[in-house]
Amino acid sequence: MHNLRFGFFDDSGLPRESRILMFYSFETEANLPRSGILHYHLIEGRFVGPRHDQELTSAALEFLTQSGRLPHAPVT
Repeated sequence: MHNLRFGFFDDSGLPRESRILMFYSFETEANLPRSGILHYHLIEGRFVGPRHDQELTSAALEFLTQSGRLPHAPVT
């Protein structure tokens, strides 16, 4: 994964107290662009929806923690 980036959909209509909706984009080793959406459920402490690569979700958790959206990194 190269050029991994994250951002927030703050006006998604989901309650901010229980959910975080975020987007990601990156380039593969073959320089193919990839992007998508991650949905993090704060109460459950996990990403919900389709399964994602462990490297992607670990980086997303780090981003959420550094941005102040998570008080501490959950155990994965």
